Amino acid sequence: MLSDSTELTHLFIRTLRAHHSRMHVAHQSLDIHPGQAPLFFILSDQEGLNQKELAERMHIKPATLTVMLSRLEQAGFVERFSDPADQRIWRVRLTPGGRDISRRVRAAVEELDAVTFDSFTPEERDQFRRLMNKMYDNLKSEPGS
Repeated sequence: MLSDSTELTHLFIRTLRAHHSRMHVAHQSLDIHPGQAPLFFILSDQEGLNQKELAERMHIKPATLTVMLSRLEQAGFVERFSDPADQRIWRVRLTPGGRDISRRVRAAVEELDAVTFDSFTPEERDQFRRLMNKMYDNLKSEPGS
């Protein structure tokens, strides 16, 4: 028999996998990789960030971002341009096609959220949000501290 905490971990993993699977299908239908979605969200909220700022906000290495940007640039979703004040800095913005994909990604996430939280009351959603933030705070602390 599983302990209460082990059972919770299994429920959590099962739920994450189901959510990830549904989100993966939505991303595939848009011809983007799931790891690229955060970039669309960030740039749709604030275009013209430099590559270092984007990497920091996405919590990825600059080299990983460079590869991602190259692929998205080839697909016609983003464009890099030099900073008018400092030609050494490259900034990134969405193209019209990138803005369209960004809207579609946001709509897919909203649709999945509607399915995921369909039977939740507003109070349960608030409680879930608080609990998830607590879990995140617990996990982001240094191990062993």
